[in-house]
Amino acid sequence: MVWVIDNVVSLAENFATAAGVDPLSTVLILVGVLLILASSAVFGGLATAGLLEGFVPDTAFERQRRERDRT
Repeated sequence: MVWVIDNVVSLAENFATAAGVDPLSTVLILVGVLLILASSAVFGGLATAGLLEGFVPDTAFERQRRERDRT
């Protein structure tokens, strides 16, 4: 577990160093982070919807026709 924490700290230091070198590097890192966050959010939403679909009955979204009273 210590190695994981050490690796995360060194990863953050490496990204900070890369982002501080050039303004274009900062923009590219931010664009990469936004792409990863957006794709993770979409995947999480789809996975959650897929898991919750099993709890919703199939007739929940079907429209029921009512019989007209022909009197």
